[in-house]
Amino acid sequence: MRGFFLTICFLFPSLAALAQSPRDGQAVAIGPWLIEATYRNGKFERCGMSRTTEEGIEARLTRAGGGLTLAMTSPRWRLEQRKSYPIELAAGTVTWETKVTATINTVQVALTEPRFNEGLRLADILEIRGAGSVIRVPLDKSAAAMERLERCYENNSRSIETNPFVAPSRRP
Repeated sequence: MRGFFLTICFLFPSLAALAQSPRDGQAVAIGPWLIEATYRNGKFERCGMSRTTEEGIEARLTRAGGGLTLAMTSPRWRLEQRKSYPIELAAGTVTWETKVTATINTVQVALTEPRFNEGLRLADILEIRGAGSVIRVPLDKSAAAMERLERCYENNSRSIETNPFVAPSRRP
């Protein structure tokens, strides 16, 4: 009986530690969007919101110090590394011509056009028009998700170190 009691005493603190460790990768779902904060080596890097389309394309909006970035990934894509592709982005009635840069199966673009970014918050669908096809990303619940993304960035980027022996609170 004494061995069982000692096992329980040592097991409960371990369970409590395990229960707290998912905070590092803690994510919040808003509709189809998953919002999470990313830390590297204990330092805040960015907040991101992502969803997967019916075609299996992951769309990710990331908020970091440089602003908002859109990335899309598909395991079916075979793109030329470091090549730029011209696209037209359409969010509601707002369009913007720009270029995406590619890796093997991902394209990425910094969203630097304020008018487009505002349209993105209000639109029902995002269209990415390339030379070969049009990719559609539904934006249902995106206004609330983008608001949460911005709050995630603000909360995590201004966290003040109050106790160097305790990990900072990482809230998406």
